[in-house]
Amino acid sequence: MQVRRIVTGHDEQGKAVFLADGPAPRAKNFQDMPGYGIAQLWATQPGSDAGRDLTLAGGSLVPGPGGTSLLFVSLPPDTVMAAPIDPQRAVAEMIENLPGLIDLFEVDDPAMHRSPAIDYGILLEGELWLELDDGEQRLLRPGDVVIQQGTRHAWRNRSQAVAKAVFFMVGAVPPAR
Repeated sequence: MQVRRIVTGHDEQGKAVFLADGPAPRAKNFQDMPGYGIAQLWATQPGSDAGRDLTLAGGSLVPGPGGTSLLFVSLPPDTVMAAPIDPQRAVAEMIENLPGLIDLFEVDDPAMHRSPAIDYGILLEGELWLELDDGEQRLLRPGDVVIQQGTRHAWRNRSQAVAKAVFFMVGAVPPAR
């Protein structure tokens, strides 16, 4: 997944400077699910140096309490996600490239998950259905914003086109169930 990332910061004199301008270093297109891709654009943790690029560390995509993670996600139609070209290789690829996030998905319904975070989601392209644990659903179109507060949910792409979204996750203590 190619996403241009521009990072600013400060030089030794405190002057604003560009630190990086190029492809996000932590990005992946999944070979067995055409159209599925993810890029982590930035991450923070409490007490860490604000200018340190934590995406290079390869840790969890899901932030701990007080941390943040900015993700760009490309979701193909459900028909593609349900029938990977090589299922075993697809699972191995997700385990390797979605640390922390892959652990949240349920075995019985692989799209369903609950993150210990407040998620701000913005749909940029295509359409997605947001399904909650009781089966209730809402259709999102470009420009729509979702604020999720640790809810159990799934993203469904019932169209024939790839959908693209940005998710800004703020790590939180999971709500009592």
